[in-house]
Amino acid sequence: MKLAHLVPAGVVLLALGAIVGAAQLAAPAAPGPVHASVAPRQMAVTSAARACPPVPGGGPGRVAFIAATPSGGTGQAELAPLPLAGATLRALSPISPALPGALSMLTTPAAQSASQQATTVLQGWSVTATGAMAQAMEAEEATGAGLASVRCGEPGSDIWFVGAGRQGGVAQIQLDLMNVDALPASVDVDVITDTGLVQAGGDTGITVAPHQTVTESLSSMTAGSSVVAIEVRTSIGRVAADVSESSSHGGTASWLPSTAPPSTQLVIPGVPPSGGTAGLYIVVPGSANARVSVLALSAQGRYRPFGSQTVDLPGDSASYVPLTPLGGTAALELTANVPVTAAVLVPGSGLGAFTAATAPISEQAVVAGNAAGSGLSATIVLSAPAGPARVRLTELTATPGATSSQVVTVPAGHTLSVPAAPPRSARPGSAFAVVITPLTGSGPLYAARVETQGQNTVVSIIPAVSALTTITLPPVRDSYDAVSP
Repeated sequence: MKLAHLVPAGVVLLALGAIVGAAQLAAPAAPGPVHASVAPRQMAVTSAARACPPVPGGGPGRVAFIAATPSGGTGQAELAPLPLAGATLRALSPISPALPGALSMLTTPAAQSASQQATTVLQGWSVTATGAMAQAMEAEEATGAGLASVRCGEPGSDIWFVGAGRQGGVAQIQLDLMNVDALPASVDVDVITDTGLVQAGGDTGITVAPHQTVTESLSSMTAGSSVVAIEVRTSIGRVAADVSESSSHGGTASWLPSTAPPSTQLVIPGVPPSGGTAGLYIVVPGSANARVSVLALSAQGRYRPFGSQTVDLPGDSASYVPLTPLGGTAALELTANVPVTAAVLVPGSGLGAFTAATAPISEQAVVAGNAAGSGLSATIVLSAPAGPARVRLTELTATPGATSSQVVTVPAGHTLSVPAAPPRSARPGSAFAVVITPLTGSGPLYAARVETQGQNTVVSIIPAVSALTTITLPPVRDSYDAVSP
């Protein structure tokens, strides 16, 4: 047997200390810590990923896609199927959109099982892009007329939804989880209702395999509730998520837009008037009690719909508050003593249309699926809660070069509604995209697209989300902090 020669731990530490000490002594002396730093850098977006949920009930669907980059360049984009976990389907070829700067209305075929008697099954779709096609990319699931019903969401690790519960006229609540990555994801689902936290049961540790879709019914977890908040968290990997609610009175399903993470300051854009009473849904995810004040930003300016009263809520709870008429289309600004999140349901087609708290627009936002004609009309709703904002609105169609543009000003503390329509050179009745660009010097800007049928039937609300062409890399520096605190 050979003897092992062990080096005492103290000797190892002494040697490391000598190395670090020598490195420090070799450096020139300085009166204080000297760090070579590199300023933040702007880099072009070169890749982007989204996921579109399964079409309710299965069958073919449409996706409104656009890379609204202002500059030229080359790139690629592709829609690829995300089949249900465990399903064996007939192969479908990927779908490629058109060039940057032009709207593409893409038809996604129905998924068919591989059995001899093929049946239609649910299936999501991934949307991936590189190069110029990734810059200012937006994709939305749309109707046959090109009207967007829900954004194809970005994959993430913590996603929130707020909406009506079973007692609010909801028959079914479905959660779609889609994995666009090459690694599996592990998902936990937390639910808060007006009765408090709901035990998740089997909705923890859900595995979503790479390039697959998992659907979960949350109806049984929300029985007897008027409000429901859903948090989708991943402990491994990331997923895109969507929630749809079907009305007990029938009609098409309503999609819940993902809402901003809990915060003490929220803005909900795009709350239009309708034939019924809109409802404000507020959720307190922490254990501390919340005191929430609500401020409306309308065309006439700021005012408090509840007067001097606040909405008081216990921790780990959710609540519904009916909204009095807001004097036209408005945004809601919520201020709370503890983090909360919120959404608004506007009565309309089926259950109605939801809008939710969003972040202010950075660089620009894009709404890809808009329709006009046959009784449909689109409106871009702009709100500036702090300083005034100058905004460029640009309409794009499937025809390259068929564009129109205008610049509008939103006074501070106001909401401005701007009708949107395809450019005059576009084919009548064609779908169109809208690019919303706050100009230099503008205050924070929040926006949404509201689509109505006839006089005041709201059929779709899409809160506007930033669509970036560049990202900022954080500064880096040379430092011995890793080895010498």
